[in-house]
Amino acid sequence: MGVCGKIAGTLLSATLLCLFAGCGDETESDPPDAGSQAVEPVVVERTIPETRVIVTSHNASLEEGCRPRPVAETVIRFVDAFNYGDQAMLSQVFFVSEGPSPADFSSAGYYPWSWYSVNEVGQSGKIEDGFVTYDQTELLRYFARRHQQGERLRLFKGALTGTGLLDEESNVGFVFVLARHAKDLGPDVGGPARIAYGKGALNCRNGRIFTWSMDMKIGEKRTEREAAAWLCKDPLGWRPGRTVVACT
Repeated sequence: MGVCGKIAGTLLSATLLCLFAGCGDETESDPPDAGSQAVEPVVVERTIPETRVIVTSHNASLEEGCRPRPVAETVIRFVDAFNYGDQAMLSQVFFVSEGPSPADFSSAGYYPWSWYSVNEVGQSGKIEDGFVTYDQTELLRYFARRHQQGERLRLFKGALTGTGLLDEESNVGFVFVLARHAKDLGPDVGGPARIAYGKGALNCRNGRIFTWSMDMKIGEKRTEREAAAWLCKDPLGWRPGRTVVACT
């Protein structure tokens, strides 16, 4: 075979190879036209680690949503939303209003009936600084400001105080102990463990908190475990902050 024949054979083999295997491109097929296929945006959803709840005592006669576990889970949803700055979830789990109590919270028309308050209490027992609101819009703005200040909550324990608040059996009260950290808190507020404690109330049917009163002592000396000792019996091996303890 002459030189020309050899070249032709080589070109033919290369052409066949390109047809079956592709040439000069690592993709298996030609890319589609730019307008033929939309690029899907990547949506990253935040994942909140599930907080385990240990119930050390309960009352089976209570309405399902008023028992220690669901109440603790509602408070945890609030704490998680607060820590992540999730305004949508905060507006779902917390509701305050300056007007008389709505029918789904109480038909008795209490006023005032809902609020959110935080106080710094001096060693004399006098409130030295604080915040209180009865308005939902102001509350959500406050939550946003606190998130910007790096405020984070960590729940330790919660206990029920009773149902029937505002003359409505579906309203239940609770007390809690937690840690509250923020960049603008004074060095002595809440002590080294940043202990905060207080009380609140929620509606067991709609799952919304409607009162929250939280205090921090200036010069607090107790550790996390000592501060939470008065609420619920400590489960065997329990460590504050790892799981939330709930009880009646």
